[in-house]
Amino acid sequence: MEAFGKELQIKRFGCNCLDEPGQPIDPSVNLFVKVTKSCNAHCLFCSNAETSMPSAPFNVPKLLEIIRELKTSGIRVNRVNITGGEPSVVSALVEEILQKMEDPDFTDLHLHLNTNGLLPQSQRLMHHPRWDSISMSLHHYDLSKLSELYGCEIPNKAFDFEGIDRQRLNASCNLIKGYIDSPEKASKMLDFALELGLPRIGFVALMKVNAFCQDHFVDLEDIHLDTLPHVYFTKSMDRGSDCKCSNYLYNKNLKILEIYMRNYANPQYCESSLVYDGEFLRQGFHQNNIIY
Repeated sequence: MEAFGKELQIKRFGCNCLDEPGQPIDPSVNLFVKVTKSCNAHCLFCSNAETSMPSAPFNVPKLLEIIRELKTSGIRVNRVNITGGEPSVVSALVEEILQKMEDPDFTDLHLHLNTNGLLPQSQRLMHHPRWDSISMSLHHYDLSKLSELYGCEIPNKAFDFEGIDRQRLNASCNLIKGYIDSPEKASKMLDFALELGLPRIGFVALMKVNAFCQDHFVDLEDIHLDTLPHVYFTKSMDRGSDCKCSNYLYNKNLKILEIYMRNYANPQYCESSLVYDGEFLRQGFHQNNIIY
């Protein structure tokens, strides 16, 4: 399919589920909106360190134009992901985008906080009623280990979700050698998520994008999630050699936690993924792949 006079890579079939092949799906995309490269943490595994961002101010009207053009072209926008860097360091820009997207035509808004709780702005953004879902990075259950990993101090109120609809929250935990790297630590991470009242958490292996990620890589198979007490496998989905994920339920003390695991992912795979950085729209996360 085409948009802006360019051919887009669009998924034609859904993911394979267990032994069942993927079924035909309507043309759709996920739009990632990188509002900043800046971040208040200094994570050594960060993939943003060597990416370039536009020199021009973020063009909000162009973002709205992109969404409208996609819909006019017959392409459904599954989700608009506000991400970065850390969106809360430019909270005024994020709030401007939300204000401009109050029209009912703009739906499925998702916030991805890379360093939840480190800034007061992040808590304020999480309270905004326009979010359909919120993801936050949560790579350990010990605040001191998180401070070490992020390279900055974590306040005690980092995980104060009072007044926030917790059913909208998703936590993402990177598996990192020296941090969450064993079945025992993964089990403690699950209990921590339950204590916080989170409905779901994902375990993700590092993409080997730099030397730190290569040296601290932990394979998902080393966690043996399906052997942990109270963990039950539900399904797995894949797109052949490009990516695969598995889903589980953690049922303990009458509390249920959904678990997502990304078994593997090809970093070059970008079907139905569009990225807007405030200046250019790209297919996937590659700098030279400009669509508009």
